[in-house]
Amino acid sequence: MAVRIRLARFGRIHRPYFRIMACDKRVHREGVANEVIGTYDPLIAKQNIQIDMDKLKVWIAKGALISTALSSLLKHAGYEVPVTSAGVRKAAAKAREAKPKKDGKKFVTASRRSLRKHALTVKAATKASLAKAAADKPAAAVEAPAS
Repeated sequence: MAVRIRLARFGRIHRPYFRIMACDKRVHREGVANEVIGTYDPLIAKQNIQIDMDKLKVWIAKGALISTALSSLLKHAGYEVPVTSAGVRKAAAKAREAKPKKDGKKFVTASRRSLRKHALTVKAATKASLAKAAADKPAAAVEAPAS
């Protein structure tokens, strides 16, 4: 089961109140939580985040991922965010997959723009060679009957 630690919005219109919860990633935003880890009230000026860091670390040890919104919120509030958030894991996986070439350079896939530009240059070169061949062919045909 893929567990995410994320925010769930509660409260009423114009009075938001969030719970920090650990839940399956397939559950909708206010769905059933495995465990409520803390709360966040954006309308309070100071001490607006109440979180149990021990519970957070236990869930991360089990393999849960922190959502990017929650990790940035915790950083802003001054909490130490564990390293295994979703974005960091994806970046680490990409770094593992990118194998350097023998000359030490990494392979970079061609961008859409560069592929399109290459296709246009190939098309222009083909068109120019066909035009040159068409121009040479009638001249050769005219000379052949005269001789």
